[in-house]
Amino acid sequence: MTTFRTRIGLRSWLLASLTLALALAPRLARAGELDGSHRSMVHQHRVATRLDYTFVHTAAQLEHLVAIKVLVPAPPNADLTLDGVSYAYARPEVQEFVDRLAKAYDAVTGAPLVVTSLTRPMSSQPRNASPLSVHPAGMAVDLRVPADDSARAWLEHVLLKLENAGVLDVTREHHPPHLHVALFPAAFRAYTAPWDSVTVRRASATPAAATADSAAPRQAGIGAAPALPAGNSVLAFALLLGVDVVFVTGIVFAVRRGASVTE
Repeated sequence: MTTFRTRIGLRSWLLASLTLALALAPRLARAGELDGSHRSMVHQHRVATRLDYTFVHTAAQLEHLVAIKVLVPAPPNADLTLDGVSYAYARPEVQEFVDRLAKAYDAVTGAPLVVTSLTRPMSSQPRNASPLSVHPAGMAVDLRVPADDSARAWLEHVLLKLENAGVLDVTREHHPPHLHVALFPAAFRAYTAPWDSVTVRRASATPAAATADSAAPRQAGIGAAPALPAGNSVLAFALLLGVDVVFVTGIVFAVRRGASVTE
């Protein structure tokens, strides 16, 4: 089998492929798709209420929820930067979502994902915050809009794909500019469960059995993770999220089965 090696590194190759795909068939997120609506805000609030989530009013109440592990830390790491985040805590599913998304984003763009807000007490909400905001419930995260056009297109495409799958609501806000994401915990767990089960089986299976797992059922129209070369496990996070990194038929970011890539 032909061995593929690149001098510019895996990240550069991925981003170059993305740029080419966008140039050939731009399926960019249109502004109207990210506008959000009062209806979506009502839906987000209803989900939080139905789950009996506490909407924290004060910093002290937030700290209590952290102490009893209702809210968990969402610390920065090599893939994730926090900028202006006063309270780096969120619901466990939101923290996991941010962590996975950051790994996928960094793998494709070579830059960390930037989070500008997580849980906010009502006493710390900005003046223009909606009374239906689920930030006080720990169910939302704000992401900085990437300055790079290709990175922004990738991020918006991924978020809209997950929105279409019912995993979250995403809105592009303008004051200040950011992407507001409200995650639906039960939908997120259901969406990632098949991928998590494959990961667990692969961790304990023989090489032959792990390869067989690559034929796992499709989730929300996304194919099962193909066998990736050793050392490229970071790409599995993109596949794990159901990220569609194929903008044009035949142009893919995933490394071909059995190929070898060196950075």
